[in-house]
Amino acid sequence: PPVFLPLLAPRRYKGANGGRGSGKSHFFASLLVEEHMTNRGMRSVCVRQIQRSLRDSSKRLIEDTIQSLGLGSHFLVQEREIKCPGDGVILFSGLQDHTAESIKSLEGCSRAWCEEDHALSKRSWDLLRPTIRMPNSEIWASYNKTRRTDAVDKFFSVPSLDAICVQANWRDNPFFPDVMERDRQRDLIHEPESYNHVWEGGYRT
Repeated sequence: PPVFLPLLAPRRYKGANGGRGSGKSHFFASLLVEEHMTNRGMRSVCVRQIQRSLRDSSKRLIEDTIQSLGLGSHFLVQEREIKCPGDGVILFSGLQDHTAESIKSLEGCSRAWCEEDHALSKRSWDLLRPTIRMPNSEIWASYNKTRRTDAVDKFFSVPSLDAICVQANWRDNPFFPDVMERDRQRDLIHEPESYNHVWEGGYRT
């Protein structure tokens, strides 16, 4: 989708915020697979604030993306990680339980994708940023903002040459499915108090 084109250029911090059905997660999953195809041996990590199991992670979406792009022969999906070309790897981690010492295990990663980033605490964000320190490393964030005090939303609200953030909603997604359009129309009529947050990426009221 054209709304994500600004995120293709190299930038230390890349963000995409918006409501349901925007394609944010699919964009970053596809970009991560592409990065691992073109940068053999790269290490990446997909993080959330709370990850009780891999069912809470982006692992299944990345697996489906690999298959949909016809790249299954280049990746080895294992129980807790995905092996990538050139001995690269995609890891999955929850940040809530990390300490300043344990997070050092992620220092070799060149990409960090923070999914559902509105839930990321300031402590977790402050731990992650200096940890991802490889040359030309990038930190990605996809989220539906909830409050003006959200750590990641506040970070991207300050203009910086190192950071770029786009807002994407359902109307920006040319692949927006009919079944979600019916849900959106229903919520527009019957859930007016939450509609702007859920579908249009506004702050929760």
